[in-house]
Amino acid sequence: MLFNTTPIQMEWFCYLWGDKTKLNWFLLEVAMEYYGFIMDSPDLAGYREQYGETQIAQFCAYYARRMKESLLNHLRGRRKSILGYPVYIDDFYPHHDEHLNNLLGDVAAETWEHLLSVCKSCPQRCLQEYEDWSPLFDEHQD
Repeated sequence: MLFNTTPIQMEWFCYLWGDKTKLNWFLLEVAMEYYGFIMDSPDLAGYREQYGETQIAQFCAYYARRMKESLLNHLRGRRKSILGYPVYIDDFYPHHDEHLNNLLGDVAAETWEHLLSVCKSCPQRCLQEYEDWSPLFDEHQD
């Protein structure tokens, strides 16, 4: 995805200079990709009608930031896999029916698989060097 063709704000992932890590950049990428997948999903047309672009972007950023703990547990060897907890969706949208939240979860899984396939050839090595400083925050700052 071209940076940034979504209403997701870089500042949602980088508040202070110390937040400019490769892990936070990766989470920003997760949010942007998730947003794109939601906007392209024919199954989520009703969801898009119910919520505006900014609200959807805020949800995607929330979901990506909630993934941070699961991702860190995996990267530090505490878990074998990275879990995209359905509870993250349920916490943000407790009033949705199970079907809609399951659709959002399915799209999150698609997003994750796509992003990991792209990351294999990316020279930034965000997941391998997750604690390192990321120059991308400065390069893409307005």
